[in-house]
Amino acid sequence: MKKNIFFIFFVVIPILSFSQENFIDEFGRKQGKWTAKYDNGTIRYKGDFKDDKPQGIFYFYYDNGNLHITQDFFHDGSAAATHIYYKNGFLKAAGLYINKLKDSTWNYYRKDSTIIMSEKYDKGVLNGTTKTYYNNGSIYESQRWMNGMRNGPYKQYYLAGNIQFECFYVNDKKEGEVRSFHENEKIYFQGNYLNGKRVGKWNYFDNNGVQDTIVNYNE
Repeated sequence: MKKNIFFIFFVVIPILSFSQENFIDEFGRKQGKWTAKYDNGTIRYKGDFKDDKPQGIFYFYYDNGNLHITQDFFHDGSAAATHIYYKNGFLKAAGLYINKLKDSTWNYYRKDSTIIMSEKYDKGVLNGTTKTYYNNGSIYESQRWMNGMRNGPYKQYYLAGNIQFECFYVNDKKEGEVRSFHENEKIYFQGNYLNGKRVGKWNYFDNNGVQDTIVNYNE
């Protein structure tokens, strides 16, 4: 049996080697408690099956015995609330699988438990706003997704919370006006995109907001 868990860090649970104590009924279905071990004898995973479907909480472990992943199965084994941990015990990622696909909100964390990123999925496809964060928890950037493509506003922020850059995406390509700002909130540059390409006049400004450069992308 191979059980794969995919997320931003590409965690993969290896192929499991089951011992003879794990029961398969006359119809070839897994039943009852199942356990797998590493070559060094420590438990790799344990959980319960009913008619070949996972039931309740499954526990996956690192080869040193520390908890790696928990999956709490429901809806007759088709959905699983999943928590993934670093070896130091802190939470690494948390989210929901439905029919083995990411769904709803997924959050990812650093080893000190501060949040890195939050994503929203629908049937394994990014849909909604993705946010990434600075170490102090303030937002670094936000991006709207639709059907797995960037569609909608994108914003990037300075550590203090003021906007550094903003633009708009249509089907993964920048479209329309873009603006960037100095850390003192004065405009840095302004221009336009058409189908992902810079067009027209782009205006650049110094720290005081005084225009110092013009670049014409139509020439």
